[in-house]
Amino acid sequence: MKTLRNTLNILLATGAIVTATSASALPQDWGDYLPAWTATASSCSVDESSTAKHEFSGTQFRYLGANVSNFGVFVSNVAASGNSAVITRPNPTYQPITVRCNVTPIYDYVPAIPAAPGDLFGTPAYWKSADWNALIVGYKDTDGISTKAQVSASLRKVNRATLGESTIATFNSNTSASVVANEDIKQFTHTFDFQNNEYYVEINLIRADTTVATPVAYSVRLAKGEFGVILH
Repeated sequence: MKTLRNTLNILLATGAIVTATSASALPQDWGDYLPAWTATASSCSVDESSTAKHEFSGTQFRYLGANVSNFGVFVSNVAASGNSAVITRPNPTYQPITVRCNVTPIYDYVPAIPAAPGDLFGTPAYWKSADWNALIVGYKDTDGISTKAQVSASLRKVNRATLGESTIATFNSNTSASVVANEDIKQFTHTFDFQNNEYYVEINLIRADTTVATPVAYSVRLAKGEFGVILH
């Protein structure tokens, strides 16, 4: 049993285990490696502004019944034009319903490297923050590239000492024409540091009116992967 556990640790550390895609909702030429962080959308914390409009169903986060997004605040831009004023109003923005998912710290185990012949020292084993490069979102956008329904998700970093926040990656469902449940990927470059930072994923849904069915988010995960991987 101990030998099996040690072998599994090495496979996890070296990325030798790759997820199968034959029954996956992911793009066909995508492969990713363990370990990964995952969360169902229904396990995340709902923003207080969304409590009356959302519902959880199984893994799903979605609009409740006939609820839709409110309009955001109009901003008037006033510019002097001779003796008159020209007032322009930008396109209105829709207020989303929101949940936030805490990213649990995960570390990769790096096995020790014995000293080579003639060397005095090898490299001791150690742990490092997970080396993820992809935000993967499970969702259903009921009108595809149209803008009445939208699912977006942002990976956010919080500096533990200053509480300063920054966005690492943002996924937007309106870049895809898919209207069925599926998973899609937003790749990014970031060196995770769980010793100094907290991380979370914010999921936002927009539903402009009842002419579209509610959009749905059902999962988010962070993984290390790439396109063009051949799996056997």
